[in-house]
Amino acid sequence: MQYRISGRHLSLLAMIIWGGAILALGLVRFEPYGLDEGAARGLLLNWSVVDNIASPIVIFGLPDFRALFFVPLGLYWSGSIIAAKVYTLMMAFSAILLLYSWSRRTSGIEAALIPSTLLAISPLMITQIDAIGAGPYLLLTFGLGAWLDKTYRAAQRPLSGWYFLQLLAIGTSVTLHPAGLAYPLALMWRWYKDPADTRQKRHVLIGATLITALVLIMRLGWPDITTWWSNPIATLGLANLGNPLEEPSWATGTVFAALLLLVLWLERRTLLGDLMGSMLLLGLLIGLAAADATWAMLALVLVLYRGVPRLIAANQALNKSSLMGRYGLVMIVMVVISTTFMLADKSYARIVKDGELSPEDQLIKLLAMEASDTKQPFRAASQWPARSMIACKRDVLPLPPPAKDGETLLRTIKGITHLTFNPYNPAYRELGRNIAQLGAATQTLALQQGGVIIKIRPASKPATQ
Repeated sequence: MQYRISGRHLSLLAMIIWGGAILALGLVRFEPYGLDEGAARGLLLNWSVVDNIASPIVIFGLPDFRALFFVPLGLYWSGSIIAAKVYTLMMAFSAILLLYSWSRRTSGIEAALIPSTLLAISPLMITQIDAIGAGPYLLLTFGLGAWLDKTYRAAQRPLSGWYFLQLLAIGTSVTLHPAGLAYPLALMWRWYKDPADTRQKRHVLIGATLITALVLIMRLGWPDITTWWSNPIATLGLANLGNPLEEPSWATGTVFAALLLLVLWLERRTLLGDLMGSMLLLGLLIGLAAADATWAMLALVLVLYRGVPRLIAANQALNKSSLMGRYGLVMIVMVVISTTFMLADKSYARIVKDGELSPEDQLIKLLAMEASDTKQPFRAASQWPARSMIACKRDVLPLPPPAKDGETLLRTIKGITHLTFNPYNPAYRELGRNIAQLGAATQTLALQQGGVIIKIRPASKPATQ
C-alpha cells in the first residue's frame, strides 16, 4: 500500500523542523526580557482572566487585539513566557505559509519558495519572534484578510459569518500598528472598484469604516508606539543586522532602501492590482510615520516576494541555454543573502547565550532584583509597566503624570515604593524635575543609559511620648 504525504503534513513537518532548529540553536531567550510592551499587556490580560485576578485593562488600558491570538495561551499555558514565544513562532510560520500561497499564485512556485525560506531565516523574523513583536501577527492578519475576502466574495451572502470575521480581522490589524490601516483601506478600495455584489459592497464599506473608527477611539490610537517619525534608513539598517543592541548600519540601510524603492517602482502595478499587494504597499507607506521593526518587516517582505521574481526573470532573459545560465545569478544572490542572514542569526544567538540585554531591560532586571525580597513592600511605577510586571511578578503601575511640584507628586504617588523611567525622554522630563525637587525623600538606586530607578524613602515615624 502506498501512502502520499499531503501538503498539510509537509507544512507541519517543515514547521516542526524550523521551530525546533530555532529553539535548539538558542535563538529565543526563555527569560521575561526583550518583550514587546504591547505583547506583554496582551499576555497579562489573558493570564488575569484565566487566573481570576484583577484585570490590567483598568490600569494599562485596552491592549491591541494581539491579545485575541493569545487566548489559547491563557487557557492552557498561563504565565509561561516559553509557551508564548513558541506560539508566536507558530503564528509566524502560518504567516509565511499565507505569503507563500499568495506568491505562488502570482509568481509561481520557484518565486514563492525562495523568499519564504529567506524570510524564515531572516534575523528580523527571529528577533520579532523572540520579542513577541507585532510584525508576524500583522503579516498573519494581512494574509488572513486576503483569504477571508476571497471566501466572503464566494459566499455571496452580505451578512454571513465571513463578513463578521473580516471585521474582526480589520480591527485586529488596525490596533497592531499604524500600518494596519492598510487592510481596511485596501479592502474598501478593492470593493469600490470591483464589487462582487451591490449589497456586499455597501456592507463592506460601512463595516470597515465603522470598525476602524471604533477601535481607534477605544484605544486612543496606538499608545504603545514610541518610534514616531523615526529615521526609516536607520530602522532598515538595524533590523537586518540581527543585533538590536548595535548601532544601526547606515550602509546596510541605504542599500536596502535602494532595493526597496527599485522593487516598488517595478512592481507598482502588480501590487496595486492585488489585495495582498495593496495591503503591503499601503502598509509600508502609512507605517513610515512609525518606522519600527514591524514596518521593517513589511519592507523585507516586499523586497523578497516581489524582488525575487524580478531577479529570476532577469536571469532567465540573459541566458536560457543551461540550468546555470537560467539560475546562476539567482543562486549567487541567494547564497550571499542566506549567508548574511545566518551570520546575523549566529550573532543574535551569542547575545541570547551571554544574556546581553537592552538598556531598558537592564533597568527592568535591576527592578526585578529589588522586587525579589517578598518580605519588603514593593509597588512600582514604570515607563514599561507590563514588561516590568512580568519580570518582577509584583504590582507595577504606569508612571503618574507630572505635578506642579515635588511635594504634590509625592502625595500623588502615595503607596509607590519605586519609580523607573528614562529621564532623558522628553515625555518624562517634567517628571524628572519633580523627583529632583524631593531631595532626601528619594534614593537613586540606579542611573544607567536606559534610565533611572528611584526608591521612595518611607516616611519617618513620629517620635513616641
